[in-house]
Amino acid sequence: MSAAPACPDHGPADDDASFCEVCGRNLRTGALPRPRLRPAATRPSPHPRAGTAAATRNEAGAGTSAATRTLATVGNDAGAARPAGTRLEAGPGNEARIAAEGGAGRGGPGGEGPGRSSRRDGGSGSDVPPAMPRDAGEGDGYAWLSARETGGVCAGCGAAAPAARGWCEECGRRVSAARDRAALTLDGVAAVTDRARRRHNEDAVAVGHAGGAVAAVVCDGISSARRADAAATDAAEAGVSALLEAVAGGAGGRAATAHAGVVAAEAAAATGRAEDGDAPPGCTYVSVVVAADGVTVGWVGDSRAYWVGADGDARQLTVDDSIAAIREAGRPVPDGLADADPDSRALVRWLGADAGEVAPQVRSFAPGRPGHVVACTDGLSRYLPSAADLAAAMRSGASPAELALELTALALDAGGDDNIAVAVLPVAVAEARRT
Repeated sequence: MSAAPACPDHGPADDDASFCEVCGRNLRTGALPRPRLRPAATRPSPHPRAGTAAATRNEAGAGTSAATRTLATVGNDAGAARPAGTRLEAGPGNEARIAAEGGAGRGGPGGEGPGRSSRRDGGSGSDVPPAMPRDAGEGDGYAWLSARETGGVCAGCGAAAPAARGWCEECGRRVSAARDRAALTLDGVAAVTDRARRRHNEDAVAVGHAGGAVAAVVCDGISSARRADAAATDAAEAGVSALLEAVAGGAGGRAATAHAGVVAAEAAAATGRAEDGDAPPGCTYVSVVVAADGVTVGWVGDSRAYWVGADGDARQLTVDDSIAAIREAGRPVPDGLADADPDSRALVRWLGADAGEVAPQVRSFAPGRPGHVVACTDGLSRYLPSAADLAAAMRSGASPAELALELTALALDAGGDDNIAVAVLPVAVAEARRT
């Protein structure tokens, strides 16, 4: 029996793959493709209410004081590719910088501080930096970024395959919607996603701001169905754009969060209806907005949000949508599930075409002190199961961008058995006092 195809730089591939989806290497001969320029991909609006694509700028209205900032560690401080098995450590000369497509820079200034990314593909031990995030989406008074893949290589035929369309235009093969890894930062809020040891990344993350508010959405594709990556990415983008649009329009955190969760559910369901088969794709969902009226989280599934105060106070703000977690929290078990296994960790709520009508649970929280809110998928929370564990892992004085990268590295070093997505949102002293 022949070994499964694998790229020496990016790990195992699908059994029927002929080319690496990341670098285009021929998996049979080992040959790398000739350098070529990739055309800039356009971003289709994931939802009718989403902001239109922005061209590397952040001009979303009043209150925007800095250019759109993206974080992408792309090599060592000399600009050369790093040898396998090395890390980009925090320190002078290792500032995040913008990757260039076809030699043209994108997106304005570099990211907010140093970063470190580590991943291991199938035991290869190679460290691969985050890919470039996609361009910002913009609307009236808000802007956002997501980690959707907008380029890449088709694993079937080796052609350039813009994933925004979901398939290769040359051979028709499906193309992943999510980047293998990406690091995002925009006006203080930061996020990282990494596929870790999995063959595909089915986690998604989006971050944004509206005036003085910052927001993030994290989704985890349910891997039992095809195209879970698309459901998660569509839900994250639809959710963050709806959340920011509502906040920019004057809605409070609770109303904006409830609205955004419904919009995200519709987006995930629409993605599922477009797929053939009896198991449409679905995903979990958690959103966070930090605004003048406090911190508000909304969730469906088992992706989590935590508060970690600068004074050491830490708490989980969400309750997993499983029978065991619901019982442990002293909440009523949903109708029709009273006889279910009381120890079951299986999801009882999710987003997708087979989820029925679903709205997020919403919780508002007034911290009263500075700190951070962390949203993550179970690719991180499985290694830091309690809020105290998470707080102990967060380095005092680190920026949100550094924290997101360091938490991702922690999960990878602990095993990296699942995709990882984590967003870190700061709560400053002034914001804490306003609550």
